[in-house]
Amino acid sequence: MKADRPVLRLDHVRFRHGRRTVLHDLSFAIHAGELTALLGPNGAGKTTLLRLMLGLVQPDTGRVWLDGRPMADWSRREVARRIAYVPQGHVPLFPYTVRDIVGMGRLAETPFAPSLRATDCSAVEHAMAELAITRLAGRPYTDLSGGERQAVLLARALAQGARTLILDEPETGLDHGQKQRLYALLRRLAEQGHAVVATTHDPFQAARVFDRAVLLRDGRIVGDGPAETVLCADMVDRLYAPHGQTAI
Repeated sequence: MKADRPVLRLDHVRFRHGRRTVLHDLSFAIHAGELTALLGPNGAGKTTLLRLMLGLVQPDTGRVWLDGRPMADWSRREVARRIAYVPQGHVPLFPYTVRDIVGMGRLAETPFAPSLRATDCSAVEHAMAELAITRLAGRPYTDLSGGERQAVLLARALAQGARTLILDEPETGLDHGQKQRLYALLRRLAEQGHAVVATTHDPFQAARVFDRAVLLRDGRIVGDGPAETVLCADMVDRLYAPHGQTAI
């Protein structure tokens, strides 16, 4: 169930890259217990928006709030305890095992420890079990398929213990069965009180899975509401219309 107090809030956020305005006056909030899909065509500003929500960049104007405090007031370690990020893909330089990669999610809790504590190991084993990758624990991450790597990154985020998850196209590389397990996991996490935000290029799947959809085009929010309502066929056609044609 969605909580009343937002865990993340953007107030009139504007972001420029050089002379180009990437995001224009964005305001919206993310709540615990809610699955939110972020959709828009390539170049809409989704990646920049995720970076703002993660505190990796600061807006030119406006403010990003995390748990009621300005994002800029939190240290990177404090942010990592509250927000976990799952990128589209990741290839490390060294052949760490799957257990090692998932264990890196515990660095916000034990950054200087020579080895993981019992509580950390338990979190790692639980996360691998949730993603059904325990059998891969001793395998080098570099030897895995794209779908297996994505599952490992999801497990790493889950092991981190943060209550907000931000995922960049988490379905990338997953087969149909893995996608269904992913959606079931995200739903379960929301029911447990997590806030989950994910970018996706599949609006019709998002309409079936997510509670809410935020639509971004040319750096502006052009739709925000219940996913099954906002992501109707007409709205999707208009969202992805080529420039020069009728859009939202």
